[in-house]
Amino acid sequence: MGDINVFSGPMKCGKSEQIINEFTKHQIAGKKAMMFKPKIDDRAGETLVASRNGRKINAINIEKIEELEDYDTDVFFIDEFQFLKGNIDTIENLATKGKKFYIAGLNLTAEKKPFGKMGDLLCISDNVKMMTSICEVCKNDNAIFSYYKGKKNCDIEIGDAKYIPVCRHCYEKLNKGNTIFY
Repeated sequence: MGDINVFSGPMKCGKSEQIINEFTKHQIAGKKAMMFKPKIDDRAGETLVASRNGRKINAINIEKIEELEDYDTDVFFIDEFQFLKGNIDTIENLATKGKKFYIAGLNLTAEKKPFGKMGDLLCISDNVKMMTSICEVCKNDNAIFSYYKGKKNCDIEIGDAKYIPVCRHCYEKLNKGNTIFY
């Protein structure tokens, strides 16, 4: 039996670094492993998954979860899962057939709503590591939200410069229009 392992949390909490670490471990162990990412995410390059520490892994671009069925591998690694479309049952079925998954993604939008299929994925996962970041406002280590700095023009805007990780306290103050000085 396979399993589904998820790393989730706000931006800048180390999700991509976690799956790169797991990918490297599985390669060293001689496992057949493949890295995937959504086509929409081209921040690190069209076919790369990169961590903020500068580590990079070649990846296969996909748009839909069902595309994973086209690849013969023992261990699937997926970064930025929240951007994928499709049926979450594909992952459940592959895990039941013995495939392992390591998946990273934002669990919430900047509006604190479930992001894409992440809510469904968290419900069927064997292991979930909820991660935190450093709040870019108060500098505490309990940032759990990604806050959008400005006015959104569409539902999904990709780009690190537009978002910051914030704690619950700072998120609420920012959303009320309060100026925060620390």
